[in-house]
Amino acid sequence: MRIRSHDEAVCQAAMILATMVALIIFALSPTNVAAAKCSGNFASDGPHAVDTSYDTWTDDRRQRSIPVKIYRPIVGGPRPVVIFSHGLGGSREAASYLGTGLASWGILAIHAQHPGSDREVWRGITWPRAIRKALAKAVRNRQNAIDRFEDMPFIIDEISRRASAGQLPVNLSQIGVAGHSFGAHSVLAAVGRLYPERGNDRGFADKRIRAGVALSPPAPGQRVSAAALKLIYSKIATPLLHLTGDNDKSPINASVKPANRLIPFERIDRAPQYAVVFKGGDHMVFSGRKRAWKRRSDKRIQDAVMYAATVFFLAYLVDDDAARRQLNGPEFGCRFDEGDRVLRRNVE
Repeated sequence: MRIRSHDEAVCQAAMILATMVALIIFALSPTNVAAAKCSGNFASDGPHAVDTSYDTWTDDRRQRSIPVKIYRPIVGGPRPVVIFSHGLGGSREAASYLGTGLASWGILAIHAQHPGSDREVWRGITWPRAIRKALAKAVRNRQNAIDRFEDMPFIIDEISRRASAGQLPVNLSQIGVAGHSFGAHSVLAAVGRLYPERGNDRGFADKRIRAGVALSPPAPGQRVSAAALKLIYSKIATPLLHLTGDNDKSPINASVKPANRLIPFERIDRAPQYAVVFKGGDHMVFSGRKRAWKRRSDKRIQDAVMYAATVFFLAYLVDDDAARRQLNGPEFGCRFDEGDRVLRRNVE
């Protein structure tokens, strides 16, 4: 969802300043120099087997059906849960490496599919330019964003209903969200990002969410005013992990610069914020691209994403002391390569 304003010069200056601050932090942070050695904790798949299943959940109020894929850890007791939101043109199959990895550590993962901005947008189209055109048309439709943002509270309501009925083993005090690209926008909306340019200062926040992971987080539009930029993130008080790459360009918008994906990280002041910038990481590596398009670096980056998200969610959903110490200490990054950059803000 692009913010429109006439104060473009002020916005560009603010974005440049945010980027300069991020680069200074990169230079000063000791965790950016080289990867730490793994101690064994959280550095590999977890101890639990994982079962997957498919379902479709229907919101009668909105007359809207949400396909879901559920990654369930084979372990007793109520589990923390993470809801994953795919990127534009994706599906519930996106980021399966992340759903499997989280579940292996005892976190139930529910990957949702958002009609209107899912793979149906480009089904049957094979020409790359035509695919990009179809995707761009879908993202310009404001209702598709609103539908996505309203999917989140519905999914949490449905999780609660099914947990109460004994159908899902979920601890309702341990709810997290994650998403890639447009799905990362869904994450930011769910934790309190505002849309003042649309006359919506209420936002779409759900207070039941304790933590979130944003893969390829979106920056505000180029024409956002300085005043709007300050307001947009002012209500977010949820710990977040931002994951991006130094080649994280938008497939449909050439004006999106990889460095600008750190703007949400730099602007959120009311809760702990973490960020990792992967050397060589492009946009689609985070979604788990198809085999024919895989690159040599994909497994390394995806393993590191799974590690970082696992440590983060165990720290902030489960209050795991070992995970919190690793997340905040020099050992965080044991799956990272030299050249990957780790940033922290508002962390004691």
